[in-house]
Amino acid sequence: MVLRKRRKDPSGTETPKRKRQATEAVKPAPAAPRQSLFQTDVSFAKLGLARWIVDTCAKLGMAHPTDIQAMCIPPILAGKNIAGNARTGSGKTAAYSLPILHHLSKDPYGVFALVLVPVRELAFQVTENFRAMGQSIGVTVAEIVGGRDFSIQSQTIADRSHILVATPGRLADLLRGDFALAKAFRKLHTLVLDEADDQLLTQTFDDPLGQILEVLPKSRQTLFFSATVTQCIEKLKKGKELTLIDANPNEESLETLTQLYVFVPKSVQINYLHYLLQKHFPEESCIVFAASLDECQLLTTMLDILGFEVTGLHSLQSQRQRLASLGKFRASRAKILVATDVAGRGLDIPSVAVVLNMGLPYDGDSYVHRAGRTARAGRPGKVVTLMSELDVSRVEAIERRIGKQLELLPTKEEEAIKLLSKTTKALQRAELLLSEVGFADQIAEHRGAQKEQKKKKAQAPGSQAQADSKELTGSKGLKKKGLKKNPKALGKATAKHKA
Repeated sequence: MVLRKRRKDPSGTETPKRKRQATEAVKPAPAAPRQSLFQTDVSFAKLGLARWIVDTCAKLGMAHPTDIQAMCIPPILAGKNIAGNARTGSGKTAAYSLPILHHLSKDPYGVFALVLVPVRELAFQVTENFRAMGQSIGVTVAEIVGGRDFSIQSQTIADRSHILVATPGRLADLLRGDFALAKAFRKLHTLVLDEADDQLLTQTFDDPLGQILEVLPKSRQTLFFSATVTQCIEKLKKGKELTLIDANPNEESLETLTQLYVFVPKSVQINYLHYLLQKHFPEESCIVFAASLDECQLLTTMLDILGFEVTGLHSLQSQRQRLASLGKFRASRAKILVATDVAGRGLDIPSVAVVLNMGLPYDGDSYVHRAGRTARAGRPGKVVTLMSELDVSRVEAIERRIGKQLELLPTKEEEAIKLLSKTTKALQRAELLLSEVGFADQIAEHRGAQKEQKKKKAQAPGSQAQADSKELTGSKGLKKKGLKKNPKALGKATAKHKA
């Protein structure tokens, strides 16, 4: 059938016990029996999927459904609105893409389904999933994301692909005031909110999400998927025809995931990052999560100067640069990816062995999302968090969230000290390099543009979220808009300053 369309003080003194008292009161959750990720006694055919989908799954090496797939596919096929919760790397995308393609093959038209995701990179990943699954029936899929030509993307919507995968900010910008484009969604069958946690449902995307919901039919099927069950989803469930499907009800930590911490003062954490990458994880693929955009680029540049195979990922890059960085890391041409939380949002990078938290996430859910970049689909993985006395309360909150204590990673202070001079020199060179290319000015311009965008949206008529948006969100926000830096200038300067 073809359609027509991620303790010891360096001084050697023990960390004061009272600092960790509350943490030690947290009892590790009892170990759950080891469960297979796959339901080997269930086949895709038994779930009610069309024969061509079962055959496609077999060709792609999907012999049995995962827990989340087996639990979600039947109710989605039955037309129910669901909120699916499952650990990372468990096949959530296929849990909704397969039933959507099943329905689409019976009644092909565009726009049949809309998938909203928090970041561009996840949009490209979901798009490729739909294309691979629906290739045999000629499914048409398009992504609507920032960093691309406005008029071309308007035409993409007007062309009415079967599936649209979008970031809320860009889609809302395209729909604002354009009633002709809004008509493309009049017969929408299914809306999916992937990685549907607080970032997508409340803060940054509040107004855009509300504007999108206003043009969608009320009769649509709505699906929420996330690695965490957030307060937003719990509120949505109350009083609504929404079925919560929890494939990880106890939210137990993966048996293959080791969660560690290194207790060092803030002033030497960058040196300890160098030490860990060189002495503890010299061959492993690592994602280093930075606390800010500034720190992300600084660490990327410093590690490059030190001779590491490294690439960076943050919102100030152009779309082409971001995709190139991800491609370089996925292809193992770079063993280290330094990123802001943009890389903690559902991206499927299978071979990540270590997640290093240079900057602690603000809450437990964000930690879970970062940790989810490793130990995927039964593979072993480590999460290492660098913390100081200032971070104790936040680490305790994370430990309460995951139901277990982080373990101390033994380190050798004398080895770390030997690297201090080299680290300091590389850091100074990196700072000089970024100053030469005007990186601080670009960040200031970027943040100024964000403020201006927020101001304009607050003043725009009809910017208040209405109807469905009130059910989904509760605070205003704005769309991030990245600016391009000069990659050639940065590359030349890096070569000039390398040790």
